[in-house]
Amino acid sequence: MARRKGWKMKRKLLITIPALLLATSFLATPAVADPRPAAPSDANDAKAIYKLAQDKFQSELKIYEDKRRAINQSFKEAIDKVLSDARSLSVTGQSQMQRRQNMNTRVNLVIAATSIRDAAIESLGLPPIAPTPPAKAPKSEKSEKYKKPRP
Repeated sequence: MARRKGWKMKRKLLITIPALLLATSFLATPAVADPRPAAPSDANDAKAIYKLAQDKFQSELKIYEDKRRAINQSFKEAIDKVLSDARSLSVTGQSQMQRRQNMNTRVNLVIAATSIRDAAIESLGLPPIAPTPPAKAPKSEKSEKYKKPRP
């Protein structure tokens, strides 16, 4: 009987000592701040950086498009001049040879104006590239868990 009492006490000690150690370790751990609040600030910084890059892109794109419009406008004016000159040169009573020469001159002038326009557009370089929007934060599993399934 004495042996049983000893075993019961040892058993109680074996259960209570680890339980006390665990309980005190939970109380002794320092409070650690949740790292989640830092994420919105990072997201706000990324959004601000993206907004600045987007504004810069819009201004560069406007400048590029304005230059391109000016080039296309001068091309249109050159083509209109070539076509009006060709119309004024075509007179009734011209020989077949004169008509072909006028037509070849007109085609050559259009080709020259087109190559000048293409060279001017090439000298502009590539259009500005739009910035990439910041990555969205992944949704937490908790919010997906409570989402109602759609029928």
